[in-house]
Amino acid sequence: MSERSYLIARIKVAIAALERGPTADDLACAPHADLWRVMLIDGTAAPVLWAKVTDHPDLGRDDVITSRLIGLDRSAGWARTVSRWYRLGRPFADLDGELATSMGRPGVSVISFSLPGHSPLDDALLLKRLMAAYLERMRRAEP
Repeated sequence: MSERSYLIARIKVAIAALERGPTADDLACAPHADLWRVMLIDGTAAPVLWAKVTDHPDLGRDDVITSRLIGLDRSAGWARTVSRWYRLGRPFADLDGELATSMGRPGVSVISFSLPGHSPLDDALLLKRLMAAYLERMRRAEP
C-alpha cells in the first residue's frame, strides 16, 4: 500500500468515527485539551488545535499542535482530529476574557502569542465550512 493510500484510508476511518460520534469509551480514553485554540496552518485551509494536553498516548502532558481538525462540538466538549478524539477543557478565549475583565478591559483580547506558521481561527462559521469542504473532498478521494 502506498503512503498516499495509507493516509487516505486513515482519514476515512477518522471520518467514519466522526460520523458515528464519540462513545463514552472514546472520550474516557481521549487526551484532555485545555486552553485550546483553533489555528490555521498558514497558506492552507487546514485547521488544527493548539492546546495544553494531558493523557496523550504519545506525548503525555505537553503543549501540542494536533493533526488536522475534522470535527468540533464545543457544547458536547469534544474535538476529532485525523488521529484521535480529544476531550475539550477550557478554551483559550475564556482565559483571555477573564484576564481582560480583571484588567478592566472586557471584550478586548489581552493575551497575544504566535506560533510560527500558524494563525488563530476564531470564526466558528468559517471553521465549520473548512471542515465540511475537507470531509467532502476526502470522502471522494481514491487511494
